[in-house]
Amino acid sequence: MRVKDERLAWAEATLRQARQLALRYASRTLRVQLKADRSPVTVADRRVEAFLRNALARAFPGEIIVGEEFGAPAQPGENYWTIDPIDGTRAFLRGLPSWGILVGRVERNHPVLGACDFPCFQTFLGVGHRTPAYERHRGTLIRLGSAQPPPSLSKAVVFHGGRRWWLGTRYAKGFDRLVRQCFLERAYGDCYGYLWLFRGGVDAILDYGVKRWDMVPLAALAAATGRVLTDFSGRPNFTGPESILAHPRLTRLIVHTLGTRATG
Repeated sequence: MRVKDERLAWAEATLRQARQLALRYASRTLRVQLKADRSPVTVADRRVEAFLRNALARAFPGEIIVGEEFGAPAQPGENYWTIDPIDGTRAFLRGLPSWGILVGRVERNHPVLGACDFPCFQTFLGVGHRTPAYERHRGTLIRLGSAQPPPSLSKAVVFHGGRRWWLGTRYAKGFDRLVRQCFLERAYGDCYGYLWLFRGGVDAILDYGVKRWDMVPLAALAAATGRVLTDFSGRPNFTGPESILAHPRLTRLIVHTLGTRATG
């Protein structure tokens, strides 16, 4: 299979360079600052995003960029790029391998390109125009298969970002019901859990507190593999702060179990 989308081919090659930049910081002790939302940020986050912004500006001059560390226009418009330079900064700081680098593209308010690099695993997930979703692992390219719907929630494997994000929210009771009823639940935060979802080992992932730069590339991959990305009411949504990524049938079961079904 050949990567026919020139933007996607560019994104994969550029993320390979960003991978090496990020890994140079991964073994260091870094000074941590807290942003307004109390999430951590380091020089690695900022330098990887600066590298990607500069590369985008050279390759696609004048295009809008929405990034985690250097902001975005209040209204980004119909067409724009997204950057999450280190998705999983907490894990990155502790030497855990679950972090990644994410680049996405939105056109006419629809995610159309997803580029996700997992530096510690030498793995890349991508999808774009005229290019089906694929994984490249240590140089070997594999086309990603379509989602297989589980027959019931009781046979589903569900990942989530960690129970702490649900405490004190109106979703807490529904979340407890969900983890009791499913076949297996695990807290795999950051983008790492999505790697296993697109490989077919996981049926659904729920997140709370996510942003558009987290979800745009994953939304593009979801659409290409027969999955949907919605909020907790089942409405299509890729901007956060809440998300379910699963086969449509399983998404409906999860929404019902959470007790947040949309009305009206």
